[in-house]
Amino acid sequence: MKKHALHAAIAFLMVFFITFGMSPLWAAHGEFLKAGTIKTAVKKYIEANMPWQQGNMRVDFLGRIHDVSIEGAKVSYEVKSIREESYIGDSTFTVVVSDEGTLLREIPVRVRMEVAIDVLVSTKYLHRDSEIGQGDIKLVRKWFTQMPVHVVTNMEDALGKRLYSDVMQNSEIKRNMLKSIKTIKRGKIVKVVLESGPMTIMTFGLCEEDGSRGDFIRVRNTSSNKTIYARIVDDSSVMIEY
Repeated sequence: MKKHALHAAIAFLMVFFITFGMSPLWAAHGEFLKAGTIKTAVKKYIEANMPWQQGNMRVDFLGRIHDVSIEGAKVSYEVKSIREESYIGDSTFTVVVSDEGTLLREIPVRVRMEVAIDVLVSTKYLHRDSEIGQGDIKLVRKWFTQMPVHVVTNMEDALGKRLYSDVMQNSEIKRNMLKSIKTIKRGKIVKVVLESGPMTIMTFGLCEEDGSRGDFIRVRNTSSNKTIYARIVDDSSVMIEY
């Protein structure tokens, strides 16, 4: 009798495992949202929405991300960010998991975003009040986790300006370290240039105000006696821009 019962139990277990398999019960109606899938989704969302150029962002995930068990007939997920996300420094993104519009769960994902920005540095020791020339500066790429203050990202913004203080070689030059030189003074006659496609038109004008290179100033055309706005190119010419 006992032997018969044992055989029956073994037969039952064999039928059970053949029918249902060895997998956990959730496998029949659920699945895992893998940690790698979560990371990839967040990174793609960042790259699609960030204001930076591709290749200028590094994303590190803070803390461990686990596989997530989910159940549903038609599961989908999307990534959301906080309002006015700056896409630099530490932040949290949320992976929203839904089943045909019904919210299943929200997965917070903490990240650190580093941004590569070209900044202006000196190529040599520069003295106070020295005028900055082409060979005095260069752009160097640096990584930041917060927006730098007074950063100069264009060499043109520093050329022709003077320094408030001495600057060591390979030191960053910021906007608040620069002072403009009055390239043109009021009353000076300058060359006025207008470029239109392949054609260049030139005339002369009288400056009605002081200005530095790159500034827009009022210039009175000596031929038509009309006043226009033009950008200072150097100490003897301005350019009309439309």
